[in-house]
Amino acid sequence: MFKSGHGTIQMIAEQLQISEDKYAFSQAVKDLRELLIQVGVNKESLLKLEQRAYYPVNNYSDRDTKEKMQQAKERVLAYVDELMDGERGGTQMLEGILKNFYFFLEALLEREPHKKSGIQKVQLENLKITNEYDIQHLLYAYLKPLYPAVRAEVSEDTGYHLVRVDIAISADCVIEVKCTRRGMKVNKLLEEIEADMVHYHAKEIYFFIYDKEKMIENPIAFQDSIKGKIQGKEIHTIIHQPKIL
Repeated sequence: MFKSGHGTIQMIAEQLQISEDKYAFSQAVKDLRELLIQVGVNKESLLKLEQRAYYPVNNYSDRDTKEKMQQAKERVLAYVDELMDGERGGTQMLEGILKNFYFFLEALLEREPHKKSGIQKVQLENLKITNEYDIQHLLYAYLKPLYPAVRAEVSEDTGYHLVRVDIAISADCVIEVKCTRRGMKVNKLLEEIEADMVHYHAKEIYFFIYDKEKMIENPIAFQDSIKGKIQGKEIHTIIHQPKIL
């Protein structure tokens, strides 16, 4: 999924490419590690990075040490390619990014603007999330710097009618946004999700649920009930239950 572009990952790859000594290489690996932590990848992926970046130091031969470092650099670059291609870590990164969405909302809407800022607190307080179109707008803006090729409201021909994808990361990875509303039942939400699973052609579907009404009493059980619903596709469910909005 990172073929569509991930600016920070790309910059780290370039930083690795030009690193010619242990200090530059160490800094590039550190930047990559911090990025992975930021987007919420698991400990296994961080350990994999450490393993690929390790190389033995030969105290008697600088040349041998440099050769070992170059080999480590190639291993790390191969790992970065995996992240950018979405073969392993890319899925974990997108899921982590989506899980961290509420940090973005808190920073945008709840943090007091600087006293010299032209943006006033009262202006931010007037920004309210009322439906899934509001969430889609904010989520698209949140993802755009990370995935420059991301598209919103993409029409897809299923063969018998058109369906609209809320957010497309790539042809094989899409995000469907849901926002609960008063009077809505959990069964109705499940029906909508199950229908989307069938209609969308993408192999990876992320259901981003903004449970505004907090109608999902057990988010973990809800997520488990969706897993494995349809063969040949990876289904991910991210649920946010807001504190204020």
